[in-house]
Amino acid sequence: MREGVRRYRTVLALPGARWPVAASVVASMPIGMFGLAILLLARDVTGSFAVAGRVAGAFGVGNAVGAVAQGRLMDRFGQTPVLRTAATVHFAALAALVAAAGRDASTLVMAAAALAGGFALPQVPAAMRSLWNDLTTDAAQRQTAYALVSIVFEVAVMTAPALVALIAALAGPDVAVLVAAALCSGGGLAFAATRASRRWRGARHDAHWLGPLTAVGMRTVFAVMLAFGAAVGVIQVAVPAFAADGGSAAAGGVLLAALSGGSLVGGIVYGARTWPGPPARRLAALMLLLGAGYALLAAAGAPVALAALLALTGLLLAPTTVVSSTLLDTVAPPGTVTEAFAVTITAIVVGSAAGNALGGALVDAATYDAAVLTAGAIAVSGSACAVAGRRTLTAG
Repeated sequence: MREGVRRYRTVLALPGARWPVAASVVASMPIGMFGLAILLLARDVTGSFAVAGRVAGAFGVGNAVGAVAQGRLMDRFGQTPVLRTAATVHFAALAALVAAAGRDASTLVMAAAALAGGFALPQVPAAMRSLWNDLTTDAAQRQTAYALVSIVFEVAVMTAPALVALIAALAGPDVAVLVAAALCSGGGLAFAATRASRRWRGARHDAHWLGPLTAVGMRTVFAVMLAFGAAVGVIQVAVPAFAADGGSAAAGGVLLAALSGGSLVGGIVYGARTWPGPPARRLAALMLLLGAGYALLAAAGAPVALAALLALTGLLLAPTTVVSSTLLDTVAPPGTVTEAFAVTITAIVVGSAAGNALGGALVDAATYDAAVLTAGAIAVSGSACAVAGRRTLTAG
């Protein structure tokens, strides 16, 4: 335990690290707020969760595309100008969304504002990950630093729904959207103002429309993270369906919190020590164990048992994303590290969306058991992909 605490303290004490980390926490925490806040805002205007879901979905699509675009621009022009511009546009777009909702604007207008807000969401986590590559001095420090990026994200995922619910109850969903936008933009501007971010520059490289995916190793990581996201997406639907069958759909949120809690603990533990074996082998092993864990969820007969199994399975989530991030140092083409990280996040987001759709179809047409077993099979396929492409993950 003391060794783990020492590792985190050492990383946080690195020259130039403290202020970017603080700003990245502020900018990252509200990321998990937007989906629910925008959904509630649009629901109040349209009276339909289906229509509101499309508005929230537009934000997600914009975020996925914007992450890659901002990553490419930061690698080419530096972090500060990109983040400053994105932060300004992000807040303006979400303020426009709130204003449009207040005037009972059409769904198309709200979706357009949400799309712009998602596209311009400042990609501070990707920028922080790139900064860590320069601030750290060895592989052990980088592993701990990358774990910190995952830990901040998991805390955001766990706390965001409760924070949105509290703000919406006290002041309304429009205020929740504006608070999230202010935190995200403010954190992005603060991060961009730090000396470390202002001085960071990506290596010069030849641009290609495929970006980092020109490297075969990056395509392997992308495929594995696509499977990772798809498996998680299925679980995100299957668990609430399990809770609904038990008579309380709301309990699904509590159960998914157990999964996020396990991921948070797993990220902290993983970043606190050095693990044996090359990252490529660890990625394959983690995905295989994740598949087994998801399949084991079929054995749960009661919510308490399912919560325990979800917490155990969650222990593997953050370590998997940390290993994939570590591999980028090896497989991403020179000068594309920020975009490469954004591409892996996009793979998870796209996979999760596909998994949500597949999970919904499975629980409607088949059973909860079929859904979680399918999630397990998808994760195992990701492990197989990592094994098949292991040579691409070790070559420069």
